[in-house]
Amino acid sequence: MAGLWRGYVRLAQVYPFRTQVGTTGVLFLVGDAIAQVGVERRTLQTYDYARTARMSAVGLIWVGPVLRTWLVTLERVVVSTGPTAALKKMCLDQALMAPFFLGMFYPVVGLSRWDSWEDIKQLVKKEYLSTLFNNYKLWPAVQLANFYFVPLNLRLLVMNIVALGWNTYLSWRANIHTEDPPDS
Repeated sequence: MAGLWRGYVRLAQVYPFRTQVGTTGVLFLVGDAIAQVGVERRTLQTYDYARTARMSAVGLIWVGPVLRTWLVTLERVVVSTGPTAALKKMCLDQALMAPFFLGMFYPVVGLSRWDSWEDIKQLVKKEYLSTLFNNYKLWPAVQLANFYFVPLNLRLLVMNIVALGWNTYLSWRANIHTEDPPDS
């Protein structure tokens, strides 16, 4: 296990963008699988493999690049280190990125399903505020610790590990209104 970790850290140092974006895609795949099997109680017969592929693609094509770029930008904007810098980064992250990210997440998922604009608007209207409020229950503490203790090339990994549960929640919320319940 230690060798696997060292290999990942080395890849994150040598190929930070590709490694972090790839990890995001994989963990979005796992998060959707957990949502379908663990939360929605789907079976192999009712499992939506296309949905898992879409969620993984959203993580790989949109979420990973956006968050990686954001983390690098924060490093350039807040150049100091220490507790004050971590607090500034967390405040910027939660004041700017969280509302933007969640405001775009549901439309991106809707577009990946070929939903109509009207359906996407209804999804955003129904889910955005409750998801944003739930975001503020989890992410400020995670990000404060992340910005203070974790080097830049591993921050997205920390976010992705915590986000495994969060992605399960997001996948469930993004898909709860669009699908028939699975057969028991």
